[in-house]
Amino acid sequence: MKKLSKQGRSNLLNGLVILFTLGLVLYLSAQGGDLGSAFQSMASARIEWILLAMGSWCFFMVFETLGLHVFFRQQKIKIKFGTSMLVTLIGSFYSSVTPAATGGQPMQVFSLKKRNVPTGISTSGLAVKFFTFQTALLTIGGCLWLFNSQALAPVGSEAIAWAGTGFFLNSLTVVAVILLAINKNIVRWIITLAIQLGKVLHIVKDVPKLASKADAAMQDFHASVYMLTHHPFRLFKLYLLSCMQVLGLMSVSYCIYKALGNTGASYLDVLTCQFLLYIAASFTPLPGASGAQEGGFLLFFGHLFPSQTVAAMLLWRFFTYYITLIIGFSAVMIDGTYNMRKIKKQKASRLTDTNTSEEFHIEYREEFAETPSVNDPPITEEGEDAHAPETPEASGTADAAAAGEQ
Repeated sequence: MKKLSKQGRSNLLNGLVILFTLGLVLYLSAQGGDLGSAFQSMASARIEWILLAMGSWCFFMVFETLGLHVFFRQQKIKIKFGTSMLVTLIGSFYSSVTPAATGGQPMQVFSLKKRNVPTGISTSGLAVKFFTFQTALLTIGGCLWLFNSQALAPVGSEAIAWAGTGFFLNSLTVVAVILLAINKNIVRWIITLAIQLGKVLHIVKDVPKLASKADAAMQDFHASVYMLTHHPFRLFKLYLLSCMQVLGLMSVSYCIYKALGNTGASYLDVLTCQFLLYIAASFTPLPGASGAQEGGFLLFFGHLFPSQTVAAMLLWRFFTYYITLIIGFSAVMIDGTYNMRKIKKQKASRLTDTNTSEEFHIEYREEFAETPSVNDPPITEEGEDAHAPETPEASGTADAAAAGEQ
């Protein structure tokens, strides 16, 4: 049996964590006698609102793609919208299956590099995209908390404190991105530290070569960020796209609320609870913030779904997480097929070039073997060289023959 690689074992472990969390939710629901009624509630859900929940997820994904695509257009990088969508889905998938969503951006950089997008520009694009997303999340969430605080009255103080911690941690990430964008020395120090660590772990073999590539990527990174900071309208445009993206994702919970036949709360009330839940659970170091999202749903939405909590949570989790896994995995498979075709095409091209070169040399040798040079001496009928110098033996034999004739 073939042994799994380190990456394979990591993916397997993350998958087991996701399945374990889902299984635990279903088990606890069954123990409480809520699972049967949950499936009945889901079966009787209003189909138009279920479709709107799906539409909200699509809206979220389209605007996330637009944020990345518009950035590349601003940097004069020619890339198709379909490619941007594929890369976005790949990043969403790996973010969903890795702890604290750490695997998404590296895989996006790798995928873009295969499509000839410079590493520095792709890294800066993802960093700017992360910055605008976090800024949109915090500004909209903060405004809802400030101006619609009555929606949080039924929520416990523990949930509010948890949300406050989430605001603080998310704000730190925004500050960190700003520091990385404006200070080359910090970035260079981080790169040097990462390379030295890779050398110690025997991951990095050629340190000078990798350091040179990293420095070139850093120059591209700061050049693209510099362009944005000196064109604030471009940055504001990306921020607006992120606002639309965030609102699309957060609107799923309201669609589920209406799908199950509820009418008591307004859109802003549900949206306020959803924003605070997302901010609070976003830093849970598990794939997809598993466990924290489900537990947080009970805290922030328990009063909105008093008799449908399990059904609402399963539907909400499907349209905000599991559907990303399903469609994102499809994108990964499509990208893998693209890579295989590209590799085969490169091999075929190299083979064709090699064969063409060999045929040329063979034809060259045959042609010049059959065609005498202008400087070659003439050949007599007996096949002797007419200009060949006479040897002493040949000269003596010729003189003796002449004497005999006389």
